[in-house]
Amino acid sequence: MTPRTTASHPDRRHGTEPAHDDSRPADQGSTPSDAASTPTDAPGTVQRGTPDDPLDLLCVGVGPFGLGLACLTDPLPDVRAAFLDAAPGFNWHPGLLFDDATLQVPFLADLVTMADPTSRFSFLQWLKETGELYPFYVRESFFPLRRDYNAYCRWAAQRVRGVYWGHRVTQVTRPTGEGPWRVTARARGVEHSWWARHLVVGTGTVPRTPGELSGVPDTTVHASEYLSRRETLVSEEHVTVIGSGQSAAEVFLDLLHTPGGPAVDWFTRSPRFYPMEYSKLSLELTSPDYLDHFRSLPEAERDRLNASQPQLHRGISDATIDAIHEALYVRRNDPDAPPVRLVAATELVDAWHEAGRTVLRWRNSENHHVRETVTDAVVAATGYRSAAPDWLAPVRDQLSLDASGRLSPDRYHRASPDGTVHVLNHGEHTHALTAPDLGMGPLRNAHVLAHVTGRTPYITEDHTTFQSFGHVPQRHVAPAVGPDGAFETRALGRAFTLRPVDPDGDAALLHAWLSSPRAHAWGLVGADEQTISREYHRMTAADAEDAWIVSEHDRPFALLETYDPARSPLAAVWPVRDGDAGLHLFVAPTSRPVPGTTRAVMAAALNLLWSDPAVQRVLVEPDVRNERIRAINRWAGFREVGECHLAEKTASVSVVVRGDGPQDHVRTTDTEASVAERAEVTR
Repeated sequence: MTPRTTASHPDRRHGTEPAHDDSRPADQGSTPSDAASTPTDAPGTVQRGTPDDPLDLLCVGVGPFGLGLACLTDPLPDVRAAFLDAAPGFNWHPGLLFDDATLQVPFLADLVTMADPTSRFSFLQWLKETGELYPFYVRESFFPLRRDYNAYCRWAAQRVRGVYWGHRVTQVTRPTGEGPWRVTARARGVEHSWWARHLVVGTGTVPRTPGELSGVPDTTVHASEYLSRRETLVSEEHVTVIGSGQSAAEVFLDLLHTPGGPAVDWFTRSPRFYPMEYSKLSLELTSPDYLDHFRSLPEAERDRLNASQPQLHRGISDATIDAIHEALYVRRNDPDAPPVRLVAATELVDAWHEAGRTVLRWRNSENHHVRETVTDAVVAATGYRSAAPDWLAPVRDQLSLDASGRLSPDRYHRASPDGTVHVLNHGEHTHALTAPDLGMGPLRNAHVLAHVTGRTPYITEDHTTFQSFGHVPQRHVAPAVGPDGAFETRALGRAFTLRPVDPDGDAALLHAWLSSPRAHAWGLVGADEQTISREYHRMTAADAEDAWIVSEHDRPFALLETYDPARSPLAAVWPVRDGDAGLHLFVAPTSRPVPGTTRAVMAAALNLLWSDPAVQRVLVEPDVRNERIRAINRWAGFREVGECHLAEKTASVSVVVRGDGPQDHVRTTDTEASVAERAEVTR
């Protein structure tokens, strides 16, 4: 493939969306008030839902993420949905739509492909319908022109069902705290109520301008409006650009290339004009794997980590840096070229008007020198901030918020205790670089639709990276199970079958076992059958946990859970070793106990784990107060090596090494173990 030589989209690979709602001028400058709705908003055809028959889903805000959700919802006949936006139509960052600017994501990161490559709303389908497929093929670049991406999104917005433009949402209410959400929106001077089971926050970001420029608003232009103000800017004698990212670089380069253009200063408080980090291993940070690690960190650490990685989303593409240097090199000896200055590590501290011009005061962050410059216009390429959706104010007490009052969606983008509010943006503090990344949008939307429908309309990936984050992975192979996934073994003269748990088929059995007080250590006492089924669906999908039903003579009577200690809460407080495998054991109560059963099940469980040649040590962590199971563990050869504090217990960490199990152990504790078996035995 030929290298990219054109300018690139702002904010690296990320789809930093302008806010498509009522908190900003729609589409970076258009007027949303009472704008015309889409043709589907004809009298008698609008499906707004009712309190008794609500829509399944209503999304407020139709940027790329909301539009992508609409496109993935479109072919689902069992989902009634609406997508509202205050703008008169789709138009993404029009103020930065330079002719040669490219996205920094491949065309596969379109509205739908990463969830559904067969969708009729794909970028390739747009190319085919517009006669551009072969020119794109011959061009040999995965990275679309930004104006082509915008045209593609506008094409999709005209074809997808359920999108209503010109609808300004004014408030959301839910007086009883449960049931459907009521969304009030104004269109063409009339307010209507919409009702939906699931509410999706699809609003984006608004331009961020430094407070130091508040005294000179008439000579300040945010970069998002650059092209609409360009004619005036290039006619000035002097223009100052502030910022260190791709947008600042593109504006600066455009001013350099303008014949007869102004003198230009480019200031950034960053220590240097640094390139975007775009290596493939760095791109793995936009992955479900990194997301899981990021979400495991405390809130303050997540904020610190985001702030420490500006090169991942606020740097400049190599191609743009090269083009800037070449332009400066070409004009270096031209006495007629307007002067240009580039200054890093310097922050703006004040600005005011004086004698018809604008004075800017700067402070160098390294030597602390203070300097003043004089200019005629300022372009603030200072990024965006999450738009505060004021229409959510009436239901803030029903949302999930963090300590800073920000929406705090869970791993699967749900931001209410009952899981009926979903967030498509506003999530770098909870979802790191995956939040604004265009390529992650379809995956996020697939998760939303899975929760709305109760099924899996689109396959999603959980593990996509070669590297690991936050843990050192184990090198396990797999237990030596049969073709049906079951493990047959003999232990202490008895024959057992260990088969994987069926979360649906075994739900009633597991509920009978684990919801009773005797199973308190499993954390499911009082849980209903659906909750227990959901927990074992989660475990079945996880690659670091497995659950097994133990049967003898086709009678199920015990439950095992095996897990990778390196990916468990234990790893945060205990030095897990290569070759470790974790074990939890539960023997169901019976009116006819058979002596030696718990010991036999423990031996069978160890046989299962030892069948994986990579397992060298088995680890258990019972509550220190559970002397009964500790006695069984000692019988099985486990050596107690220390204590540690976990969420709900102080654990006695115990290990048994391969070759040192019950078959070889000198059973001096048989009597103690036999006594323990007659009483409660849990993990």
